[in-house]
Amino acid sequence: MELGEANTLPKLLIQNYHKSAEQVAMRKKDLGIWQEYTWKDSYDKVKYLALGLLGLGLETGDKVAIIGENEPEWFWGEFAVQAAGGIAAGIFPDSIPSEVKYIMEHSEAKFVLANDQEQVDKFLQIHGDLPNLKKVIYWDPKGLRNYDDPLLMSFDELLELGRKYEETYPGLFERKVNEGKSEDIAFIYYTSGTTGLPKGAMVSHRALILSNKAYLLNNPMTGKDDCMSFLGAAWIGEGMFNTLAHLNTGAKLNFPEEPETVQEDMREIGPDIISLGPRQWESMVRVILSKINDASWLKRSFYRLFLPVGYKRADDYFQQRRKPNLFWKLLCSIADRLVFYPLNDRMGTLNARISTTGSALMSPDTYRYWCALGMPLRQLYGGTEAGFISGHNSENISFDNVGMIAPIAEVRITEEQEILTRAGGQFTGYYKDPEKTKDVVRDGWFYTGDAGYITEDGYLMFLERVSELAELAGGHRYAPGYIEGRLRFSPYIKDVITIGGVDKEYVSALINIDFDNVGYWAESHGIGYTTFVDLSQKAEIAELLKKDVERVNRHLQPESRVKKYVLLHKEFDPDEAELTRTRKLRRRFMEERYKEIIAAIYEDKEGLTVETPVTYRDGRKGMTTAFLGIWTVGTGAA
Repeated sequence: MELGEANTLPKLLIQNYHKSAEQVAMRKKDLGIWQEYTWKDSYDKVKYLALGLLGLGLETGDKVAIIGENEPEWFWGEFAVQAAGGIAAGIFPDSIPSEVKYIMEHSEAKFVLANDQEQVDKFLQIHGDLPNLKKVIYWDPKGLRNYDDPLLMSFDELLELGRKYEETYPGLFERKVNEGKSEDIAFIYYTSGTTGLPKGAMVSHRALILSNKAYLLNNPMTGKDDCMSFLGAAWIGEGMFNTLAHLNTGAKLNFPEEPETVQEDMREIGPDIISLGPRQWESMVRVILSKINDASWLKRSFYRLFLPVGYKRADDYFQQRRKPNLFWKLLCSIADRLVFYPLNDRMGTLNARISTTGSALMSPDTYRYWCALGMPLRQLYGGTEAGFISGHNSENISFDNVGMIAPIAEVRITEEQEILTRAGGQFTGYYKDPEKTKDVVRDGWFYTGDAGYITEDGYLMFLERVSELAELAGGHRYAPGYIEGRLRFSPYIKDVITIGGVDKEYVSALINIDFDNVGYWAESHGIGYTTFVDLSQKAEIAELLKKDVERVNRHLQPESRVKKYVLLHKEFDPDEAELTRTRKLRRRFMEERYKEIIAAIYEDKEGLTVETPVTYRDGRKGMTTAFLGIWTVGTGAA
């Protein structure tokens, strides 16, 4: 698979500018109005931001950190850094100051492109510990008018500096872009850190472009397509599937006004392409199920009547490749018109031609549900280090595999069932950590740490992280992620971690309730409550959640079934290192953190009083106290 002359991200941007200067490239909703930016707008912003950075002293290979929500300025900044010969390093916007400090120190970033006052304040708090930091350049000036610190500079000031710099060095931008090579590092992606501190994975322009080209073979796109950009821009998934698709095909990137308005903004745009992680698809299912519970009697009746029709269509077509007869076609058409089209319209997914999911194991229940609604999700497999490895196309969508292996990739399976990959999209190595790089890349093969196998007909099966396959005292092995995914299909369960081990006889679970949905259920059933803690410990809520645990248990081997569970008094929180910034469980850390609760479960106690440290968004720490009941499936409280 060839790259062509446009072998870096800035060169792809310039190619689109020359081909479609006045065509809309991006849209951002601001104060309720969609603002449009053409390829010329993008080119001008990138050019003068790059020249401004050069004017500030950016040198080839220097790192520039970017932190903020997905907005055009993030991507203009990223392309500008790369055009000037620098390397971008992303930081998730909800990172607390200590996490920001770690990435800044590790990456040795000299400059920062920051979204707003909230992000600027983090750097003002820690900049005394960052001797390499020269400037923090912000793009949203709201709340910063009275800030008077020489460390700070606005995007507008940087653009103006770039225009003046061009007068002194005409043609410099074009020369710098042309000097760029496909093997140059484009971005340092900080991995999710499920087992420790994040590692800086260096990914080249070539790796990003090839991964996206391989993805596009199964998911063809054009400049007429609309994509929604709200996967974290600091995560490679956004770069691989949205940003590069934007550059490779000219597809439009659309940015929601706020994270809280994503659903409404999606409905207005009606995107053709939707790329989300499993947690986001699961969250949308909870929203739908909650709305169904709140709907009129007639709408609920239609939903319950026709949902089995959708499931039959999904099972027949996507599992057995069996086309429906005339009668079922008619029935599906009625179901679509009366139920599934309105639901998809409410969720902003009605026009989606391609819908993808990846990065973690998805519950079969969630996958099958979306297929029943007429939204067949295409599973993808790859990663920050591996690049794009496999995925579905329109002809081979399936619940139980992650598609055919891409032309740019090779896959081997070890005797321990670990997946090894070698691909054109593979990373260059971990920044400042050659020993760790040698641990995971041997003879050119990347050791993914994932368990899986290849079927006889060539499909890749992904089971679970090798390190997270669990074993009980009796020797029975099970996949925690599979059980957790099925539990999260409930509208009342926001998150869950299952507990087991060679010293334990059975599986238990620590569950986070979905406060909004459970709260609505409680109100509609006349159950009063005050706080999250109060609601989570109601006996009626424990009984409500027990039904979901029993539902999942029916699909499990007897040894894998959840026998006891606790409804936690607080949500899992990335700020407290319980989740990564991409919402993955840090399993070992959480087992240690909640060891007293886990011990009480297996000591057959009825409950326990806990004190838990809490870290607030501003870095302050506090304590919360609560009595947690321990519940046994089938018999009520233990």
